[in-house]
Amino acid sequence: MNLSVVSRLFVLVLGLELCLAQRTPSISYISQEQIKDIGGVVELDCSVQYARDYTVVWIKTGRNKADYVFLSTGSSLVIKDSRFALRYDGASSTYTLQVKDIQETDAGIYQCEVVLSVNNKITAEVELSVRRPPIISDNSTQSIVASEGQAVQMECYASGYPTPTIIWRRENNALLPTGKNCNNFLINLTHLFF
Repeated sequence: MNLSVVSRLFVLVLGLELCLAQRTPSISYISQEQIKDIGGVVELDCSVQYARDYTVVWIKTGRNKADYVFLSTGSSLVIKDSRFALRYDGASSTYTLQVKDIQETDAGIYQCEVVLSVNNKITAEVELSVRRPPIISDNSTQSIVASEGQAVQMECYASGYPTPTIIWRRENNALLPTGKNCNNFLINLTHLFF
């Protein structure tokens, strides 16, 4: 090979390396929102591009994003909880966070971050919601004694995911006259017994 061909080849290789080195890391895929049952398993995927020289982390936050828990850095878990596992697929540059035996406290926002510098990061997030059976709270109205014609207020507080619908019914299983679904219900007893 002559010197001209070698120098052109060197410039081409150097240009290619500079081009590759200048690519900014990105998150090309993150799992969509997940809704799982208590005791189930979830896998959250995060695929990154051009991040070989950067740290990739999984972080869990609450819905208000005030509380942070670092779960992993690179291909290693930092949380010591046997329910959590992390897999890294080098071919697709995908970090898969697995949570087994899901608990209610696992619900929240899971963030995949590529750390570029102290003040610069690329973030994508996925929300994990945990189904919970509906429960009527003890502070709901248990019983009321009232005179005919007197207005009374009955309260029913329920929780669960998805949010339960509260329907008021009379003892004979008929819907109350308003047919409204609400937590607080104000009725006049004269309308109930006619």
